Amino acid sequence: MKRYFRLLVILVIITSLTIGCTKDTNINKELKTISFAYQDGTPALTAAKLALENETLDEYIGIDYEMVKSPDLLVSKILKEEADIAIVPSNLAAQAFNKGLSYEVVGTSVWGSLYLTSTEDINNIEELKGKEIHSFGKGLTPDLVFTYILNKNGIDSVKDVNISYLNAASEVGPIFLSGKSNLAILAEPLLTTVMMKKEDAKIVFDLNKEWERATGAQNGFPQASLVIKRDLIESNPEFVESFISAYEESRKWAGENKEKLAEYAEKLEISVNKETIEKGILWNNIEIFGIEDCKEEYKIYYNAILDFAPDFIGGKIPDEKLYFEK
Repeated sequence: MKRYFRLLVILVIITSLTIGCTKDTNINKELKTISFAYQDGTPALTAAKLALENETLDEYIGIDYEMVKSPDLLVSKILKEEADIAIVPSNLAAQAFNKGLSYEVVGTSVWGSLYLTSTEDINNIEELKGKEIHSFGKGLTPDLVFTYILNKNGIDSVKDVNISYLNAASEVGPIFLSGKSNLAILAEPLLTTVMMKKEDAKIVFDLNKEWERATGAQNGFPQASLVIKRDLIESNPEFVESFISAYEESRKWAGENKEKLAEYAEKLEISVNKETIEKGILWNNIEIFGIEDCKEEYKIYYNAILDFAPDFIGGKIPDEKLYFEK
C-alpha cells in the first residue's frame, strides 16, 4: 500500500512539474511585431485584403502593415533591413542579396504590368522607328524592359527612337491625355484610368508578352516580389507558412473581386482611383505566385539585366540561396 502511495505522489509531482513548465514556457514566450512594408499602388492592392482584415496568424506575432508612398523610402527600408517582410521591385531583391542582406524571394507579387499605349494604329515594333515615346523610370524596370525589347527587335533605343523620360509614372498619364504625346509607356493602374478618359487610346504592346517573345520566358518578367528575412523564416517557420498562404489568397482575391477591392483600397487610403479599380485593372498571371513555379523567369530576368545594366542587380547573378524553399 505504501508503495502505491509513493508512486501516486511521484506521479502527482511529475504532472505538476510538467504543467508548470508548460505554463512557464507560454508566459516567457515573447510577443513581437514584425514589419510588412510595400509601396502604394498595385503592390498595396495585392495586400489589401490581408491588411484590412488583419487576421491573426500567430497569437504571439503581430503584423505592422506599412504602405510607403516613395520608392526611395522602400529601398531605404530594405537596405537598412528595417522590414521583416516586403514587396519590392525584383531587381532590388537581387541587389539586397548581393549586398549580403538576408532576404529571400518567396514569390512574384506583380508580373509585368507595363503597356505601350497610343492613339495610332501600330502593328509591329518596326513601326516605332523615328517616333517619340514618353516613358518614366530611366535606368529602372520600365526603361530596362522596354529598351531590352527594342534592342532584341533590332531597334537602337538611342538612335532609332526618341524616348522622353518623365520623373514619375504619374506624369505620363497627363501628358498622354493632353495630346502632347501619342505614344507612352503606361503602368497599371494608371493605364486603366487613361483608357477610361481617352476613348481613342489603345494598347499597342503588352510589354510582358513582348518580354516573353524576346527572352523565351514563359510568364513574362517578375516586376515585384515578396521577400522575407531569413532569420524570420528560420525562427518562425509555421508563422511564415501561414503568412505566405494568407498573402497568396489576398493577392488572388485582389484580381477576382474588383468591387470589394475598390472598397478596401478606399478604406486603406491606397491612391488608386476607386472607379479605376471597379472598371477592372489588368492583372497578368494571377494564378502564378510561388517561387518554385517561376524561378526560371527570375533567372532569365537577372541574366538579361546583367548583360544590359549589371549595376541594376548588384553586378552579378544571385545564387540559389536567394530563393525560398519550403
